[in-house]
Amino acid sequence: MYIEGLRAVNGEGEYINDLPDLAGTLYMAIYRSPIAHGKIKKIDLSDVKLHGGIAFGPEELSKVIVNPFPNTVELPIKYYPFAKDKVRFVGEPIAVVLAKDYYKAIDLLDYINVEIEELPPVITIEDSLKNEVLLHEEVKTNIAMHKIMRFGNIERAFSESPIVISHTFKFGRHSALPLETYGVLAKFGEELEVWANIQGPMLQVYFLSRALNIPINKIKLFSPRDIGGSFGNKYSLYPYITLAAAASKLTGKPIRWFESRAESFIASSAGGERKGNVEIAATKDGVIKGIRYTFYEDVGAYVRPPEPGVLFRVQGNLNGAYDIRAIEAEYYVVLTNKSPTGLNRGYGGPPFYFALETAVDKLADEVGIDPLELRLKNLIKVFDKEINGQRFYETVSGGLYPEQDYVKVVKAIEDEYKKWKSMKDVGVGIAVIVEPSGTNLAYVDLALNKIKNPHSASSDYVTIALNPDGSVSVFVNGTNEGLGHETTIAEFISKELGIDESLIHVENRVDTTQPWNLASGSYSSRFAPIVMSAVKSGVDELKKRLAELAKKYLETEEIIFENGRFYDAKNKEKYVDIKRLVSAYHWNPSEFNYDKALSVTSYFYSPLLKPPQDNKINSSLGYAIQAHLAIVKRDEVTGEFKIVKYVISHDAGRILNKNLLEGQMYGGLLHGIALTFYEELKYDERGNPLVTLFDSYESPTLSEVIDTQVEFIHFETPAKYIPTGAYGGGEGPIMAAPAALANAISRLIGKRISEVPIRVIE
Repeated sequence: MYIEGLRAVNGEGEYINDLPDLAGTLYMAIYRSPIAHGKIKKIDLSDVKLHGGIAFGPEELSKVIVNPFPNTVELPIKYYPFAKDKVRFVGEPIAVVLAKDYYKAIDLLDYINVEIEELPPVITIEDSLKNEVLLHEEVKTNIAMHKIMRFGNIERAFSESPIVISHTFKFGRHSALPLETYGVLAKFGEELEVWANIQGPMLQVYFLSRALNIPINKIKLFSPRDIGGSFGNKYSLYPYITLAAAASKLTGKPIRWFESRAESFIASSAGGERKGNVEIAATKDGVIKGIRYTFYEDVGAYVRPPEPGVLFRVQGNLNGAYDIRAIEAEYYVVLTNKSPTGLNRGYGGPPFYFALETAVDKLADEVGIDPLELRLKNLIKVFDKEINGQRFYETVSGGLYPEQDYVKVVKAIEDEYKKWKSMKDVGVGIAVIVEPSGTNLAYVDLALNKIKNPHSASSDYVTIALNPDGSVSVFVNGTNEGLGHETTIAEFISKELGIDESLIHVENRVDTTQPWNLASGSYSSRFAPIVMSAVKSGVDELKKRLAELAKKYLETEEIIFENGRFYDAKNKEKYVDIKRLVSAYHWNPSEFNYDKALSVTSYFYSPLLKPPQDNKINSSLGYAIQAHLAIVKRDEVTGEFKIVKYVISHDAGRILNKNLLEGQMYGGLLHGIALTFYEELKYDERGNPLVTLFDSYESPTLSEVIDTQVEFIHFETPAKYIPTGAYGGGEGPIMAAPAALANAISRLIGKRISEVPIRVIE
């Protein structure tokens, strides 16, 4: 039974707008900068009060928001949730207006008078690199970070290789844009209480604590039970929570804010534009000896945490699926007059694999080898590092790839590849990737030259309780964005304990009054390897405790557990089911002489995830092979490209729920198609967003893929080092699809595609 789906179709979901107002709630509207770059000369809020409202500008807000948010780079770039002295992007908050009615608050924005001296905007990566106009004069550069990292003997690899190809690329600025926009309800008295549809809790409470200068134990952060999508987008809600909290403190009233769709487009969160170059050194027969990356990442006007992590999430898998022992990565993080970037589905993976896999295809052309054959030749085949019984391949940049049969997975698309390749008027493209899952948040530290306080946050808690009637209550500090986590947990516990799923209640929501840590939440495909491992740990502990109680109840030393019952091993006619056993212990614990509860808060952390050392890091707990095959044709009349078929072969370890996994894979694939052909957040030469509503964002609908045949080929090689044996599987499709589709179109038109989104090509 799909628990979340049933709740949705019955109209029983609980979203942020379903939560009732608190007594005395005021509604907040935000006055945003209408220009991309300029000095604030004057702010006049007096007319708002004359028309029955309340308004606060930087002067008042600074009394509560006393510190900037934490900085993830070494330059002193100060990021507040409102503009101070200067505006740096269209949509940057300058002031807030409060009223008893939502629409009244919006109308009162017309009575704010702000005088701004307009400055030349910095719009492109190229303009930023010139440093002719500075966004933050105090740091004297628009380059927020520049690092060169080398692994292995890169000079030798290139000097001794007869073949060197160079490949430039561009990946457009984009956003996930979930159906439900941001929403906040905040009350700030002796402590701060917040209800928000945030993707957390993760680091948000820490950010709030720093900005508001209050201890973490004075902050209570909650989410509703359901969230209308996130895909990373709602991680960046914390600046608006901070604004609402400040307004609440200044008024003594609860504050509510809803984001409009236009606000979401111009100022919520986006995946940054990336440009760069990939060089590959190889032998004449196509063996890759070394690779050089040069990436320029446009993060917008501020380096908003977790940026520039988008560059480093894939640090452990810079070699992709290939046995490459020499890698150089040169990273630039540049500032422009655009809204700050942040998490987006597959964070870091789509632009990285687009660059790598289109470059590998170009290498195949250069050496005259079939693209599939070239990839098979370079695949990792030997996993020669053993840790606690699990064999790994250690990448040159620090990743630990668990043993899988890469060749088998990739060869699974071979027959289909050869069939379509022999046909006319179609383009056939492939991409082979290793999907990371279970993020090690320490990768963010790679932006620093000197790491003062190393961290490796990647663990999580789960609380499980057996109730007096035999039912089960489970709490996970995360968010339900429609991924089926509640269903998966209930199914797992049902099978393990032999309890009907209807008796298992799972809450998956943010509540910082419950156990949580800096890594808690739903992101980076961490649910299967990390959260579910904590679930398994908790269930295993409860089974041990139940076994001890069963021995006492049955008055035996040996018991057998089957289908929810404990049997006397010597006399199976003597048994007790979990419901009766649990009830007996709750009602009369004195009969058992046992001192452990029937509730546990379990914790899972892998010692394989550590802080970086010499720029090397095992940046994820899991890495899983995927091979993608895309077949496209072209409409002779419109010139548009049509996807005929798409095949994904992969090994995600143990599959916990095939239907839910395939649902996420479909979603990731469609998201990848959207990035490849349609969606891009564009700006004009003055820094004005050209996309403010869905009609100009060109998001595809079902009609664009209704005739596309999609096939999934599943392999299962359970991980020995992860309790569930499972890796993530939902982000791989968006990571590989842009490259596979671009390669297919390149084959079809006879011209190398190196930019997305791909427009109609003459």
